[in-house]
Amino acid sequence: MMLTLIILIAFAAGFLYWSDKSITASYYPIASRAVPTAFDGFVIVQVSDLQSSRFGRNQERLTKAVDKASPDIIIFTGDLPDRNHTDYQASLQAMERLAAIAPVYYVNGNHELALPFDEISQMYDAMKPMGIHLLFDRSEAICRGRDRLILLGISEETLYAAKGVSPGGLQPGRMDTAFDASTIIREIEAIADGLQPSDLVVLLVHEPQYLDTYAVAAEGRVDLVFSGHAHGGQIRLPFTEGLFAPGQGILPKLTSGVHQQGNTKMVISRGLGNSTFPFRLFNRPEIVVCRLAMEEIENY
Repeated sequence: MMLTLIILIAFAAGFLYWSDKSITASYYPIASRAVPTAFDGFVIVQVSDLQSSRFGRNQERLTKAVDKASPDIIIFTGDLPDRNHTDYQASLQAMERLAAIAPVYYVNGNHELALPFDEISQMYDAMKPMGIHLLFDRSEAICRGRDRLILLGISEETLYAAKGVSPGGLQPGRMDTAFDASTIIREIEAIADGLQPSDLVVLLVHEPQYLDTYAVAAEGRVDLVFSGHAHGGQIRLPFTEGLFAPGQGILPKLTSGVHQQGNTKMVISRGLGNSTFPFRLFNRPEIVVCRLAMEEIENY
């Protein structure tokens, strides 16, 4: 009996470790008429919600998984450090290693806002010499000949302003009860000023639950959104998007995969790390690999 119990405990411990530390890559072909010719086959790798976690020595397992996908760019959609078990070294190691693979574009998340301002400012200052593009309420264009991919970044500060709370004002796990969509729409329209009809417009933002707002901003010009935050619902059971997500509550609807609202597609990463709840169940850490295509394709 004791031997059986020991075996069961060892199996459970091994399963929890595997669930928390074995990275999987989810591949999503993104086909759209909005994809310009020069960006047909362009690969975007999304990394999100590291939460100060470590994946091997110097983040080797994370960077190996990303490098294998051969990205043209890497995007990071917030919660690089964690407010509850902060490790800036783990966070910066990840960004430095990722920046050696491809250009990295970054927006922050709610955990960055919850940390002391002087500490998080030092982290941002350390990221700049690495070549990390900090997209805090600003845009950047990636040009290939005459074709352009426009990256828009909405900061978590702007999302909190739309919620009517100061940084750190929403407690972990609390449902969003008020949201002023016009704040987000105005900001997106301001940074999207000067769009050309042929541009592919990609929005980076941490929180996914406002998809209906992102889809109508800039006169519906946002073609693709990347977000994280929901951690895949943390514990995933069959036929669910997980059991709980911040801002969405119990049995959330937007925690992973590709979702569509009008002409806008949203890709949601399940993320890599954990925060308040220390384990993932049936919800392995994930990087997302998206290949852009001009036409519908059957397989990646």
